[in-house]
Amino acid sequence: MPRRSSVLSISLPPELSSDLDSVANQERRSRSELVREAVRQYILLSRWKTLRQKASLKAIQQGLKEEDVERLIDEERSAHRRRH
Repeated sequence: MPRRSSVLSISLPPELSSDLDSVANQERRSRSELVREAVRQYILLSRWKTLRQKASLKAIQQGLKEEDVERLIDEERSAHRRRH
């Protein structure tokens, strides 16, 4: 059966590693779970920033004002949801 995940090896400064262990113990979760969640959040934030940049560029190209950017973002989100 094919592996459903890949194994990564990462290096953390001792303080960050200790903080990770503390949070994992406090939340009764594994370090892997916390790192997976952190990576997911990072990717979502990165996608959000890209979306925001696209909307801002679109606004400038169309001569729109800053307040129109939020509307464009909402439209792009809706289109993304329909595609996925």
